[in-house]
Amino acid sequence: MEFNIGKSRGITLIELMTTVTIVGITLSLAVPGFSRLLAKSAMTSSVNLFLSQLHLARSSAVTREKPITLCPASNPRSCSNNHKAWQLGYLVFQDDNKNHQPDKSEEILGYQERTLNEIIITTSSQFRNSITYLPEGRTWFSNTTIRFCHPKYPEMNRSIIVSNNGRVRVVTKSQKTPHISCK
Repeated sequence: MEFNIGKSRGITLIELMTTVTIVGITLSLAVPGFSRLLAKSAMTSSVNLFLSQLHLARSSAVTREKPITLCPASNPRSCSNNHKAWQLGYLVFQDDNKNHQPDKSEEILGYQERTLNEIIITTSSQFRNSITYLPEGRTWFSNTTIRFCHPKYPEMNRSIIVSNNGRVRVVTKSQKTPHISCK
């Protein structure tokens, strides 16, 4: 076996440093855009997941002809009384006695555990900690707004408005400000 030192292949230190510099510049330009893309994806999935639970609650109330409640919950057996606890998870259950808490005899229809993203979910009223759909598909009590807030990107904030007749709509802008305020 012969070694020919004059024809060895490899890279020089200057070539390596140039490559590392180009990769560093490219990453510094791409990372902020990528984190924004991840935030937008987290917001979209959080809103869509909550909407699906609202639709489950409403359709179950109509088909079962029983009151169905959606409430903030950190476990699948009890609701939280904190209107700022929605990001800890939420629970859908048949609420026969309308006490806004799942009893042993009441069926749990769905439970969503906390998602590992930065989205903060709160309701507009500290006195409205749950949403109950009645058998005719209407909500009990009054309209409510659920806010989905991102601490780094407030322009991505969203609100879900649930009307008395049970319909839901997503709002991306406030009438007074260019984005939904979460304060």
